[in-house]
Order: sequence, then C-alpha cells, then structure tokens
Amino acid sequence: MGPPVVYPDQIEAEYPSTLRLKQVQILFRHGERTPVHRSSQHWHKWNFPTFWPLCDSSRFSLISIVNPAATPQPVAAFPFEREIESLTEEARSGRGVAELFTNKGMAGVCLEGQLTDKGRLSGFRLGEQLRALYIDRLGLLPKTFTDQSEVYLRTTSIVRSRETLQQVFAGLYPFKVAAQPPKIHERFPFEEDLYPTTHLCPRLRELRTQFLDAAAGKWDPLLEGPAKKLDQILTGEGDQRGITVGRAKGKDSAWAIVDTYASALAHNIKTPAAFSDREAVNTLARASIDSEFVGYEQNGEMKRLGMGKFFYEVLKRMTVGDVVRGPNDAEIAKMLERESVMIRKVPKMALYAAHDSSVGAMLATMGVLERKWINFTTHIIFELFESKSEDGAKKGWLGGRTQAEQFVRVKYNGRPVALPACAGEGGHLEGEATMCTMGAFKEFVKSVTPGDYAGECGMNLGERVPGEQLAVLNE
Repeated sequence: MGPPVVYPDQIEAEYPSTLRLKQVQILFRHGERTPVHRSSQHWHKWNFPTFWPLCDSSRFSLISIVNPAATPQPVAAFPFEREIESLTEEARSGRGVAELFTNKGMAGVCLEGQLTDKGRLSGFRLGEQLRALYIDRLGLLPKTFTDQSEVYLRTTSIVRSRETLQQVFAGLYPFKVAAQPPKIHERFPFEEDLYPTTHLCPRLRELRTQFLDAAAGKWDPLLEGPAKKLDQILTGEGDQRGITVGRAKGKDSAWAIVDTYASALAHNIKTPAAFSDREAVNTLARASIDSEFVGYEQNGEMKRLGMGKFFYEVLKRMTVGDVVRGPNDAEIAKMLERESVMIRKVPKMALYAAHDSSVGAMLATMGVLERKWINFTTHIIFELFESKSEDGAKKGWLGGRTQAEQFVRVKYNGRPVALPACAGEGGHLEGEATMCTMGAFKEFVKSVTPGDYAGECGMNLGERVPGEQLAVLNE
C-alpha cells in the first residue's frame, strides 16, 4: 500500500503560471497499524498470529525525567526499551503460576491499534512527497525549517496519529535541514474538531444512529451472502450469527471485518481464503462507508456538527492566520502604549494528523465521497492560490489598495476534485472546475459551520431525519 501519490505527473498543467500558490493545508489518516476491532482471542479464527512483531522501531524511546538536583537543566531525556510480555493460559485463568509468562522479551511486538514500522515509513514517504512538490519544485516553503510560524502542526490525542505526524514532518524536513524542533499541537478531547465527536454531541449521536439503522435496513440482507462466505471468522452464535452495519446484537460488524482485513493486507499477513472473493470484500467495504458517512452527505445538521468546526478553522487559517508570539511582544506593547499586541500570520503549510472517520466525514460533507475504503495515509489537501495578473485583482477595503483574487482547490490523494458548492456560474475559475473562487468556498464553509456548536448539540433531540434523506440509502 503505502501513501497515495502527492506529486502530479503534469505539474505545469496543475499549477498554471497565472496563479501563485500561497498556502497548503493537509489532513491525513495515520499510517498502517495493527487491528483495533478484534482482540487477540478471536484472531485464531483468521489463522492470524497472536503476536504481530511489526513494531521494532518503537522498542526504543525517550521520555522526559525531572531531576531537581540536576542544574541548570532539571529536565533530561531518559532512554528506555519497551518489552511486551504475555501471560500463559494457566496464569491468565488463575489456575497456576508455575509458568507466568509465555512470551517475554519478544522483539518489536505491537499492541492493538499501534502504528507499525510500515506505518512509520508510509508517513515518512508522504512527507518526502510533500517536500518534493511544495519545497523543491514549487518553492512554497524554505528548504530549511527555521520559523515555527511557517508550518502549523496538529494531531489528535491518539498516539498513532501523533507518531504519523512526526514521521511526515521528518520526511518534509529531514533532521539535517531542521534547525529547530517543531511544535506539535494537541487539544483537550472536549475541544477536538479533527473528527466527529459523537460521544460529546447528543444530537450528532442521535442523527448518526438514525442513518446507521437505515443503512442496516438496506445492507444487512445484502450481507447474508458475504456472511456465508466468511462464516469461519464470525463470532456470533445461532440466529445472531452474521454481519451487520447497524446495531444488531451478536452479529459481527462489517466495518470491523474490513478494517481488520485491511490491516493484515497492508502487512502481508495471510488472511482466510474466503477473502479471495473480491465481490464479498467490496460489498462489505461499500456497506461500511455508506453506513458511516452518508449522513454527512445528506443531512445539514450532521454537516455542521460533524466536521463543520474544522472546516471553519481551515478557512480562518487561510484568511486570518494564527497568532504569532515573539520575544519582543512586551516591548512592542509598551511602545504602542497597549496592554498587549496581537500579530497574526497565515502559515504556508498546515498538517493535521487524523483518522478515517475524519477523511470520510469531510469528503461526504463536501459532496465528493467515494464509496471506497479509506486506506492508510489517505489525505485531503486544500491549496490556496491567488491571481498574479492585474485583471485578477479587485479593489481592497483600504485606500484604493488592490487585493489579488483568490482560489481554493481541494485534492484527494493527489487528484483535484470539483466541489458541487463551486459548480455554479462564478463559483470557480473559468475553465478550471476544481478551482473554487474564495467567495464560493467561503459560502460553502459558512453553510456547514455551526453558529453555536454546544447549543446545536442539544437541539432537536428526538426529531427524525427527513425520509428523503434516509431514502438515499435505498437507491
């Protein structure tokens, strides 16, 4: 697998000389990892190894140790080696402790959901591709990283996302050209907007459940065929045995099956022979994508409560920028006779490390969701352009100054996509359907941005989704 290609074959055609690239923002799924949905006690049904020795690179780590006796620097790096151990069956059941550990000291064994060596490499390769295009070829960023305000980095609190972001940055700016360590931003869980927080928003959770139930009504009967072909790996018993995209108790989740299969496939781990039936696998994948993301495609509330806050952040980072704090802020404020100063700067690149739930919800919200599985290191790119010519400039707000006309282009895995919101007359650059005008892009973001997120999360509880929106799942 590895990262999807970033660098286009026809770079001159995709980056016309009449436009100047001003900024790039990239949201990407983490790299390859071990499965998260199926615990090891069920893996024998797949003939999977109980232990996956795919994480050798994470054996050795550094943490910060505080030692008040050490001066002048009380914080020091503490290197250590991680070792995974597993209990014997007797010790696990409490029947005996003669042999406490069955596998101690296994080199590079992964825990569930952990970024693997291959996942780290995929992140690094993605960073290399970004460097080849946006630094070496287009010159958007300097070749050496010296200014923290040029690149904004953020990740969810999930470790595999943070580690992927570190790898991507290392590919973008290898150690020999990074003059200082980057700042990586994380947020409190209740302030996270890099994925839909259904657990924090009652109305979003309710809407998602309604679409999930509707998807189950369509897909669960269609999954009976794949369930027979994959019977050997199912965990249900009796009448409950089968596959569901909904909430049917006892049945196996289609999403969990495909996700586990994708993790194994990415690492060349042998899977059950039934998976050679590509039609069955593709049916499970389409059903999973439908059940998870069609709601964001069809329902305005889900658009706003899912990824709306993040879309707003993307727009603001294009147009307003981020607050930059310098060492002389206090002196400047005193000179200006102010309590404080606020200087904003639009970064040239922003990198967001996220998940498949983030990518799918964003694509659906923009109306460009593909009914295909979202692979590891899949990414969405927002490119900000401005016109170089005077014809493409318009009057600014101040004293007759001119402001270059701006355009926004979205790329999915390196391929430009045309947003339905920009399809109308005047919504895109003439002859370039994928180049949204800034005005059209702003209107789109406005339409999906919640005015009061917390308030909207508590509104309309108990109301049903309009039938015509759910009917899309039966088309």
